[in-house]
Amino acid sequence: MPAGSAAAVPITPPAPPGPAKPATPASGAPQPPAPGQPGRPAPSIERALSGPAADRIDSWQRRVRVVPGGQGPGKRDQETLDQDRARLPLAGPRRIVFLGCTSGAGQTMTALMTGQLLVALRGDPVAALDLNPGHGSLTRQAQASPALTIAALLASTGSADVVPGSPVSASAVLADTGHSPWARFDIITSDADPAAPAAPGERDYARLAERAGRLYPLMVIDPGAAEVARVLGVADQLVLVAPASADASRSLAMTQEWLGNNGHRELAARAVTIVNGVSRASLSDVEQAEAVARGRCRAIVRIPWDDGLAGGGPEATGSAGPAARVSSLGPQARHAYTALAGVLVAGLAAAPVPRKVLH
Repeated sequence: MPAGSAAAVPITPPAPPGPAKPATPASGAPQPPAPGQPGRPAPSIERALSGPAADRIDSWQRRVRVVPGGQGPGKRDQETLDQDRARLPLAGPRRIVFLGCTSGAGQTMTALMTGQLLVALRGDPVAALDLNPGHGSLTRQAQASPALTIAALLASTGSADVVPGSPVSASAVLADTGHSPWARFDIITSDADPAAPAAPGERDYARLAERAGRLYPLMVIDPGAAEVARVLGVADQLVLVAPASADASRSLAMTQEWLGNNGHRELAARAVTIVNGVSRASLSDVEQAEAVARGRCRAIVRIPWDDGLAGGGPEATGSAGPAARVSSLGPQARHAYTALAGVLVAGLAAAPVPRKVLH
């Protein structure tokens, strides 16, 4: 498709095929572009909506190819439309759980980038619940000190006018400066040391979600494997993260099967599927993964390979690298994450979401 134009044609999602049989991968992580094409992204960012027609939002009922820089003379920039969706008001606090379908899919980085971008777009406080301790934790990749621990949050009254980490009320800051102190990305961990294991009694996620909701309109959750089943009980939105690799279709199919067999079929049907680290070299694997996801989730978003986030961070190396920031994203990756933010918020804002709460 030539730059400066966009193709949009109606689609009817086919019945979901079984998972393809990929070649045995050397790693589940997305692979870099082929030699000679360093950092070169896929031809376009593609988003496809699937799932029951009753769950669709009218403006998404078409297959859309997003052309960076706009969609032609006289048409609004697609990124602007996505930004507008990401700013839609929400009826109450909402929680977004990120779940990697295989090791190295990019679950933590996707949660981190999405949370930071939501803060920048909405001007509201966003919390990140870091339940995936270790050298590649969200806290370590952000290179930020936690604003709260889970224990402190559960022990607090959760006043909506208290800025975490500050004795000054939000209303006082707003009156003095004219700017909301809420445009912040606060990380909440099990312990002041993000590598420490969770203490007993800190896994009451229904109570934790209620307390956090008094302070944060949105919370992104990055769970470790041991916490996934319990955290899904408080999720308003699920994001499935699959790598742009040969293992993507198999791991995505297995994750969908696990969700259906463990009481989360409805949540999986409303999920947004991310194919992470897309390049020209991985398009065949990406299309196989999308064939598995199509018809089984609400939307598919491709995140292109981005040299600024790939290969050198603590998630991959176990050592401290540059702090991950939205500002470090290339234009295509920024457009893709903006599209993701728009898809997520518009879905959350469209209607009340049923939620199974664990007690």
